[in-house]
Amino acid sequence: MRVVLLIRPDIFESIGLQNQNTKIRDNAVFLDWRTEYIAHRNSELFEVVDHMLGVQQDPPSDKGVAWDHYFPWDSPNVYDQYSTPTSFINFLRWSYYRPRDIVTMLELLKSNASSNQTKVHFSLSDFENSHFQREYSNYLLGEVKDHLSFYYGASHYEIFLKFFEYLAGKDSFNYEFFVLAFDKLQEHIQSIVAERPKFMATHNDFLQFLFDLNVICYIEQTEDNKPFIHWCFRDRSYANISPKVKAGTEYQVFYGLGKALNVGKEFKKKRV
Repeated sequence: MRVVLLIRPDIFESIGLQNQNTKIRDNAVFLDWRTEYIAHRNSELFEVVDHMLGVQQDPPSDKGVAWDHYFPWDSPNVYDQYSTPTSFINFLRWSYYRPRDIVTMLELLKSNASSNQTKVHFSLSDFENSHFQREYSNYLLGEVKDHLSFYYGASHYEIFLKFFEYLAGKDSFNYEFFVLAFDKLQEHIQSIVAERPKFMATHNDFLQFLFDLNVICYIEQTEDNKPFIHWCFRDRSYANISPKVKAGTEYQVFYGLGKALNVGKEFKKKRV
């Protein structure tokens, strides 16, 4: 019998072991499902999901055949040229590049189509269906709640959710707007005589916390005026198990969490 410890990167870092980089490289397996859009067809993530669909066929289908059968459409706003449908890119955009995220999306799509017995494939409109996206968004928010529950109580989770009300529906914002929203949250905490969570000690502590949870990314501009997007799960590596966020830039809430956090559509300001 072989026993394997499965541990989240943030928990591993909090243990405070010496020579963490060496221990990860020599005594651990760092699960890395990252890929690039242009190379997604050759990624292990695509191979795992496509294989799961393909082995259910009789006989089992070749690589990519099952996926293209069920999702024979192209993702919008894809600029590279492909010889095959690019629908998997939509799933990448809405996931943290984890197999369970993709499988959850497949299960939800299947569940939403259960009343249609003649359906043989899924379209882009199925993926963009508001009910599907709301269900998947709630799943991702549940993952965030599980993360918070390891360190904090239910009251801290409620305070965490309250912050997004002060974004006024924005899913992208600059540092100055973030600071204003954070200050409003502090006023709310004082008004209810609640204990301020440790992860909200300062503006930048909370910004780092949101980045660690992959709730937000930060965006820098390159010299050719193109956005360079940083996600914690994409920047993480053997040598940098806990990437740091950059203050004073632009930020965006993760696509998949938008519905559950009620951001993506700005709210009208009340007239005084």
